[in-house]
Amino acid sequence: MSTQNEFSKYSLEELEKKKKHFKRLQIMMFALTALSAILLTIAALVKHNNQAYQLIPFLVIAGVVFPLLVFMPIRKKIQAEIESR
Repeated sequence: MSTQNEFSKYSLEELEKKKKHFKRLQIMMFALTALSAILLTIAALVKHNNQAYQLIPFLVIAGVVFPLLVFMPIRKKIQAEIESR
């Protein structure tokens, strides 16, 4: 296994940009998840469809857990590379 960080070829400025980019993606996914859950709840209330509430947990899992699992390790690797310089 290689001990070299895959972000070692980037400059500090590029690393900071990438770190901000991944943070923005993560926040955007959280916001879109919240918005979608609210819209789904409103639609379920208006149409009196109680089955629509069953989709909300899956939506929250996909919109919150997925970005945490994907983007947090990437951001940690970028931060580790920034601190190592």
